[in-house]
Amino acid sequence: MDAQVIRNTEAEADIGFEETSCAHQRLIDDILTKSGKRTGKVRCLECRAIFDDPYKGLK
Repeated sequence: MDAQVIRNTEAEADIGFEETSCAHQRLIDDILTKSGKRTGKVRCLECRAIFDDPYKGLK
């Protein structure tokens, strides 16, 4: 069986962090619907992980 090579795009290559090593504490951004409403989820801008908004209700 041949090995499969997966290449990252430039944007992904600039991240430099693995999801398991990121604490998701520095830079997060709201994930919005098409109409601009918050979904209750946020994305870590360092590793691009998506998770529940830890500050929901405080904004």
